[in-house]
Amino acid sequence: MAKKASKILILAAAVGAAAAGISYFTKYRSFNKELDEDFHDFEDDEEPPVPDSTMNRNYVSLHADKDEFLVAAGDVLNAVKDAAGAAKNVVMDAAAIVTDTAKDAMTAAVDTAAAAKANFTGTAEDVADKAEDKAEDIKETAAEAAESTATITMEDDELDRSDIS
Repeated sequence: MAKKASKILILAAAVGAAAAGISYFTKYRSFNKELDEDFHDFEDDEEPPVPDSTMNRNYVSLHADKDEFLVAAGDVLNAVKDAAGAAKNVVMDAAAIVTDTAKDAMTAAVDTAAAAKANFTGTAEDVADKAEDKAEDIKETAAEAAESTATITMEDDELDRSDIS
């Protein structure tokens, strides 16, 4: 019976492996067909011509006169002034943001410290109350132990005296 069951299991595993292989093969073939179709869809498209960017360029002549250099220098100076103004504004905005963030952080720290102090104060009071209760319990236990010890000592003394008499 065990031999038949093992043969059936081996046959079922072989059939399952064959089915998985066939399934994989068909999925792989359909994926390749879809990929080829997508590739061929884009194969016929032509890219639009790239415009020539050299047409919009302005060149400075190597044989320029002094006036052209002065005009170019003035343009560069104006551009530098504009860039410096923009940089100044960016730095001022960044400083304002950092200042606001620092103020918010300080406020949050103060609030957290106040909350921690209030929480700690309440906790300290609770701990002090519990410590007092435990101290009273220990005091009572010590008193009971002392009383018990005294009673035992008296009984021992009475026993010792009765032995002597």
